[in-house]
Amino acid sequence: MVKNNKIARYRSFPYTVNYTAGGGIKVFQWAGSKRNKVDIKEVPEEVVEWLMMNSRCFSEGELVIIEDTEEVKDIVDNIDDLEKYKNNSHSREDIEKILTGNFNAMKKELEKITVNEEKRFVIDVAKDVKLDSSSKQKFIAEWANVPVDAIFGE
Repeated sequence: MVKNNKIARYRSFPYTVNYTAGGGIKVFQWAGSKRNKVDIKEVPEEVVEWLMMNSRCFSEGELVIIEDTEEVKDIVDNIDDLEKYKNNSHSREDIEKILTGNFNAMKKELEKITVNEEKRFVIDVAKDVKLDSSSKQKFIAEWANVPVDAIFGE
């Protein structure tokens, strides 16, 4: 019996995996999240293992393994650069919570993010929630190396 793992795409743009096995290619596509609707697909465990060995999609937060069982939590613990995975794979709700928290806590959490795509996701969420704190806006712009007006200008 094939075991499946739930894999989520938290970011808002599509992601595709071309899994090669047995002389063929099996395509897995995530459309990306829309607001609070997360795109989750069930994929065979062998695909998850193949992705862990042959890509950086987990360590860079492109895809996130849903930790719904102890067995799956063990799989996550085996991800190369687990700290990078955890720092760059936030859900929209996680980011909203970070952005609406106090300034110092937000700064500390955002400084852990190292992947540009995750930074873009944070910026998209900040724009969607209409982040209105000028000090937070200024910090996010400097952190992302983008002018404040380019992000928050109307």
